[in-house]
Amino acid sequence: MKAKALGLLALPLACCATVSPARIDEIAAWLPERPAADGARITDRAVWDRLAATPHGAREVKAAAALLSRPVPDAPDAEYLEFSQNGNRSRYQTSLFRRMGGFRRLVVAECLEDRGRFIPKIADYVDAFAAQRSWTLPAHDGTLTCFNGAPHVDLVSGELSLTLAFCSDWLGDRLPAATRAKIRAEVERRTFRPHLDHARGVRKIPGHWWLHAGNNWNSVCNACVVRAALALVEDRRLRAEFVAIAEASVPFALKGYTDDGYCSEGMGYWNYGWGHHLQMGLSVRAATGGRVDLFADPKCKTVMRYAYGFQILNGQSPHFADGGGNADAANLALGRQIWPDLVNTAALKSPAFSGHPAVFSLRAFGQEPAPVAPTLDILPPRSWFPDAQVLLARARHPEQTLTFGVGFKGGHNAELHNHNDIGSYYVMLDGVEMTGDPGGEVYTRRTFSKDRYVSKVLNSYGHPVPVVGGQLQRTGRAAAAKVLRASFTDARDEVAIEYAAAYAVPALKSLVRTLAFDRVRNVLTVSDRIVCTAPTAFEVPVITYRTWRKSAAATAFTFDKSATTQRKLEMAVAASAPVRFREERIENPSRPDVQRLAFAFEAPVTEATFTTTFSVR
Repeated sequence: MKAKALGLLALPLACCATVSPARIDEIAAWLPERPAADGARITDRAVWDRLAATPHGAREVKAAAALLSRPVPDAPDAEYLEFSQNGNRSRYQTSLFRRMGGFRRLVVAECLEDRGRFIPKIADYVDAFAAQRSWTLPAHDGTLTCFNGAPHVDLVSGELSLTLAFCSDWLGDRLPAATRAKIRAEVERRTFRPHLDHARGVRKIPGHWWLHAGNNWNSVCNACVVRAALALVEDRRLRAEFVAIAEASVPFALKGYTDDGYCSEGMGYWNYGWGHHLQMGLSVRAATGGRVDLFADPKCKTVMRYAYGFQILNGQSPHFADGGGNADAANLALGRQIWPDLVNTAALKSPAFSGHPAVFSLRAFGQEPAPVAPTLDILPPRSWFPDAQVLLARARHPEQTLTFGVGFKGGHNAELHNHNDIGSYYVMLDGVEMTGDPGGEVYTRRTFSKDRYVSKVLNSYGHPVPVVGGQLQRTGRAAAAKVLRASFTDARDEVAIEYAAAYAVPALKSLVRTLAFDRVRNVLTVSDRIVCTAPTAFEVPVITYRTWRKSAAATAFTFDKSATTQRKLEMAVAASAPVRFREERIENPSRPDVQRLAFAFEAPVTEATFTTTFSVR
């Protein structure tokens, strides 16, 4: 095989200990002689002209044309350094993402139009990316090693490398030779070389910890590196090495999901991490003629089904932990390419035509970025993830549409993107969040530091779980729930957990929470029973986002769904001893502020019960 250079062939040809040279050779024999990105190149006018004739295509060209008179968005070093100085990560991320989104839009627009008018601006953007001191996010460059000239691959540098590689392949000779050379040189220096150095054991790069990680980083970074290599690396064996490294890393990524397919990072991160795995697997499957199958493990289909099961109502998921959001139609479309028996459960919105990375990739797989057509509502009465200890239960209106549903979690307090939230629950009525979990917060330096759980949004204070003896839930794997019973019938679902282990309170002997969902009467009951060896303070809160009214005795509450409907959620509380009521607003800059309605026993208790009953009126 003739060696063609990105310069990488000068690196040692030893490989990662988990990848055999024989496997690399095997994969190399299956790869095409020349690199190629997924999707159609600009010269394939049958594809791009058809897309250009759609309303989406026309809007995209118009939006890109507006960028021609504007300078390339700045991504100042001063903003990059803010994270190391004061913990702010938002300003630089906003600037960088504006730059990356504009670039993707220009590339797609040029493919759609093929008149050359976007090429000079695309070249300007490439020059700007080459001038950036770092492609990583400052939050992922805590010691400023990337900023100071020693790059590693993170989520965003990988995404940018992939985008540039696709740009080079799709536009080909339409780009100036100097621009294509600059893309190759920068992606090699910032992505390919450090990745191979680390995988081959040439030097250890701490920033490449994700190769053996069980979270979204593994799938995202691997997918970006592999797909960029398939599009850009000339030497076939070298391309094969990137594929082999990713293949060896996939089992670690799958360990991040429970055996029942649950993603503790939440739906948003499932969309992000698993979405990239889908894209990578499809790319590798196409490049190797199906001989390398990154979906071969049966667990992959189980993880795919999470997107269907983790919906309280059609297209709407609870915001447990940091990962809010709902199932992405783009990922469901890709999943059905792999497992055609998967069916759609709702009309889900698709992201913007090309500004969203997932849709940029969809273009590569020939998918239309249009909303998925609605089909018959087929969500089952419940979804139960026994390994994760998560229940989603649903009730139907007489017309058979889903109207009322709940989410409930046990689990432990060392989950990925964890909140200290064992026992948390989430209530939805007619598609509106009524009570439950506050979701994530705007990320700052503190968010992923030793001070993470100072936040009332992340610790248990801002969740609908008790405060025991003045103590919030503790962090760690030992803080875990035990399922005492899980009973499911057509009429009623009930789960009971023992979660005293979540609290470092010596006097606490037992704390049992029982959630019972009556789908016939549209009633949810959440009951806590506490047993202590000595009198202990005990408080139970309810978290809500809605306007509410209370009775004079603060034992009955009404939550408004919206100003346009008469349907309301009513709540009644009952306790085995007198309680005091107080309210508090908790600020959450990333979402609407939540209101904490707290019920505290007036005197310490040794045994007590507190029950909250929700009903639809």
